Amino acid sequence: MLSVLIPTYNYNAFFLVDKIHQQLILAQIAFEIICFDDGSKSELNAKNEKINSLENARFNVLENNIGRSAIRNLLAKEATYKWLLFLDADVLPTNNQFIKNYIACFNTSKTVFCGGLLYQHKKENLDLLRYKYGKKHEEISREKRLENPSKYFFTSNFLIQKDVFKTIIFEEKLKKYGREDLLFSLKLIQKGYKIAHLENEVYHLGIDDNKVFVAKTKKAMENLVFLEEEQLIEKEEIALLKVTKKLGNLKLSRFTGNFYPIFEKLAIKKSNVFYFNCMKVCYVCFLKSRNE
Repeated sequence: MLSVLIPTYNYNAFFLVDKIHQQLILAQIAFEIICFDDGSKSELNAKNEKINSLENARFNVLENNIGRSAIRNLLAKEATYKWLLFLDADVLPTNNQFIKNYIACFNTSKTVFCGGLLYQHKKENLDLLRYKYGKKHEEISREKRLENPSKYFFTSNFLIQKDVFKTIIFEEKLKKYGREDLLFSLKLIQKGYKIAHLENEVYHLGIDDNKVFVAKTKKAMENLVFLEEEQLIEKEEIALLKVTKKLGNLKLSRFTGNFYPIFEKLAIKKSNVFYFNCMKVCYVCFLKSRNE
């Protein structure tokens, strides 16, 4: 009935799997949990091996890294059941009814369900840029998410029918970090599927330090420009691309792009979301200006 699919990379996913497993046992449904490490060669995989001791759960290590999109497609291909619940390894359900809340959706067709994200108010997180950005742009109420369903689609916590997934799948041309969720959500809308949002959040636990988060974001911006160049998305669909298009029309791309290192340093040093967002605009302009 339900396949829980968890890609991981250099992360101990056992605590999450154990929590989900307990809820699945109580729900008394047919289930499986599949967790694959994407070729990280991490020592943490010794801890992940404990997943294999749980009923209807398995952990495998891929020999080579295949990327965030490809590993999710592989997990879906391996899945047995009709419904697929995708979770990132660095999340944790916020409530004990998490699985039951998703089971309640099983009678609805042609709909993908997103549970949402929350961030824990921990002292060690409060000054981190990743935490501040997540609180501002990702920890969004269900009511607001419903206003723009595709914008707030996150791969870290969503439920989808396997037959629906097979008509979309994640774009494996994306090898770098980020934006695979954006393209997936746009494909869902284009094919006429509904994205529904629930109050069934998970905590995002993996809070990167400022330098790592900025580096990952730059890779995500590179993916965004790649998607545009490959005509996999339209400029008009993405606010950031609309802004950079206007700057390009004004012949300001190269000029604006010169400022990205300044905003990058400010974002890292001051953990400031405004500087971070400015960096994103400038970095996309920089990437585009290289092709002019």
